[in-house]
Amino acid sequence: MTGMLYKDLRTNSRWVKIILLILIFFNVVMSFMLCIGDDDIGATKNKLFMTLFFGGSAAISFMVVGAFALNFVQTDERKKWGCYVTAVPNGIAKQVVAKYIFVALSVLLTLVICGITNLVTRSQIETAPDISGIIITLAAISLIMRSVELPCITAFGTKIGTQVKGGLMAVIILAVLIYGLFGDLSWIGSEDDFWESFFRLIQDLDFNRLSLILLAAAVPLYCISCFISTKLFLGGIERLDK
Repeated sequence: MTGMLYKDLRTNSRWVKIILLILIFFNVVMSFMLCIGDDDIGATKNKLFMTLFFGGSAAISFMVVGAFALNFVQTDERKKWGCYVTAVPNGIAKQVVAKYIFVALSVLLTLVICGITNLVTRSQIETAPDISGIIITLAAISLIMRSVELPCITAFGTKIGTQVKGGLMAVIILAVLIYGLFGDLSWIGSEDDFWESFFRLIQDLDFNRLSLILLAAAVPLYCISCFISTKLFLGGIERLDK
């Protein structure tokens, strides 16, 4: 297992460096902009604005890392390598588990960087909120999304697996659009009422509790996803072109 993780680190070292630079640059720049920003409009004294600012920054960070997760798997998409792995004792399990650990570590890295950024900013701005609950919530959501994505990639490869994932997302978006066009939206009210309710939800929602609930669901789901991927590995190797 250690050898597989070391191999993944070596083969993906360029992507790891790129991710690290993007996360540090993006979070540091966003925090710096807020710290030196003009406070005439009271932005740094508005808790809701600060929460949305840091929450949006963290969400983008997790989205970037999630997009790069495909590259971690794609580096080993070779039929010869897959055949070699199957010939090694417990090779399939080691290969799949190593990938899952590597992806989970990338999510953990994002969580740590976002958390440190929020901590440093709070030390500079007294009114900056503690969004640790939001960050953990986003990390749990990222793990849940990878739990769905990785088995698709293992079974069909990154190209077809991405298409399958995109198809599922398209179905969900289409269902939402159809409901938005033809469904009963009276419960939302006017546009002003909708945004007012949305902002009130952000302010009132207990993200600390939500993060624990989602994390408790994400960890076992991620483990189940890993088990499923080990069972789909052989079929995925047969679908590779080279």
